Amino acid sequence: MKTLLPLSLIMCAFWLCACQEEHPEGPIPTIAWEETSGRFRIQTGEALTLVPVIGNTDEQTAYVWTMEGKTVCTMPEYTFISHNAGTFFIQLSVSNAFGTAKDEIKVTVSEKATGQTTPEVPPNDGKFRWHFAQTQFHVSRGRSIRISPSWIENADGARYRWTRNGAETEWTAEKPAYVFDATEEGRYTLQLTAQKDSVTTTQEFHIEVCPPEGTFRRDISAESQAQVNRIYAYRPAPGAMINGYIIVGRGFPEGCTHEEACDTVLSHMRKQWMTSLGGWGGYLIAGFDHSIANSHGEYDLCIKGNPFNYQSEPGIIWVSQDENGDGKPNDTWYELAGSEYATPNWEADYAVTYYRPAQPYSSVAWQDKHGEKSLIPYLSYWNPEPSYWQDWMEGETLTFTGSRLQSHHTYENGISKLPSYPWGYADNDGSDNTATPIGKAGLFKISNARDWQGREANLAYIDFVKVQTAQTGYTPNLGEISTEVYYIGDYHLMK
Repeated sequence: MKTLLPLSLIMCAFWLCACQEEHPEGPIPTIAWEETSGRFRIQTGEALTLVPVIGNTDEQTAYVWTMEGKTVCTMPEYTFISHNAGTFFIQLSVSNAFGTAKDEIKVTVSEKATGQTTPEVPPNDGKFRWHFAQTQFHVSRGRSIRISPSWIENADGARYRWTRNGAETEWTAEKPAYVFDATEEGRYTLQLTAQKDSVTTTQEFHIEVCPPEGTFRRDISAESQAQVNRIYAYRPAPGAMINGYIIVGRGFPEGCTHEEACDTVLSHMRKQWMTSLGGWGGYLIAGFDHSIANSHGEYDLCIKGNPFNYQSEPGIIWVSQDENGDGKPNDTWYELAGSEYATPNWEADYAVTYYRPAQPYSSVAWQDKHGEKSLIPYLSYWNPEPSYWQDWMEGETLTFTGSRLQSHHTYENGISKLPSYPWGYADNDGSDNTATPIGKAGLFKISNARDWQGREANLAYIDFVKVQTAQTGYTPNLGEISTEVYYIGDYHLMK
């Protein structure tokens, strides 16, 4: 979730710069605002630190903050707090030896939402549970896949055994994993059995070995479009920027279905409007009207977010081929390796469960596979909707699986900083976030796709793209770290 710099402040900065150029004796101060300080909506009782960026200072530079005609501060920064709702206007005057610059800031203070609660993760009941990213697989002949639970709860003392077409393996106490080599086309069934404290739990997996890569490739035609033509899935984690927020209003029809949510995302993307993926694990899956060729080292995909040099919310990108030719993204996913892949800043097979809040106007509690617990905070000044649990997300819990990037955000003196990673992620101000025909956007290479062993996947083309929020955590003024997506396209057709 990102702040927006008010247009009035941008125009003010331009006006002040123009005045500076016309001054005959020397440059007067300039006043501008970092976007991190551009959040001027708060709740009653909440502190807001105003941090201007002042240019052309000298030894005589003086600062005067006034409100309702009274001086309230004479320091470069001012912390404002009000226990009453309303609209407040704060004036800043900055002077140096050559003159004075002035600006006015509007702060809207709303009542803190009543009934807001701090939820907790339900207590551990000690029952064995496991979570799988998928249980049905389609894989091209000549490849291999690894099947394993992403998260096992209360596994102490459990034993596991695999069965393939009736042939059983030995019991093992190790974390269960099965490598399936797709050598012959056909359909296969695997069964994983877990036994703990005389309780047996089973899970079946169905695998279809499909014809070799290229069988269902769709060539580019004269009608092919650069932009995605369908959103197959929109499963955001809870977040304040999903179902609309105070700056732009509600983003999805109230009570909408998953299909309606996907259609809405597609319509937004065609206008290059924002789609938020919520907290860690939230994702969308998009497809094209043709297969996108791997240029073997050049950029192939364009994904536009809204990162800034001080604030990135990286999303991991996954790609897939239509290996079984049914036109659906139910095949093998390959992670596009970014700068942190296989480093200590990256973790595979991560998982988080979110818990639906029992009361409206509440934060959302979550717990990860390591036992870490935290919240998606409820921030009414960004989104006053009663709940950040979306209408099309069923159930009392949501569990997401995938890869994780280490969070390294900071919050100090009212300013949030979310540094970018070097390259390879959506909504990240890395070296690959650059000029494109649609403006500044991220560019990505299919050649960076990696298989489950971390090896180059060597995909000749891809048909589907998944973007998934990669970091956990939040800051008090911005809310949860959440990847935003505005556009996904075939970069070859954009040039």
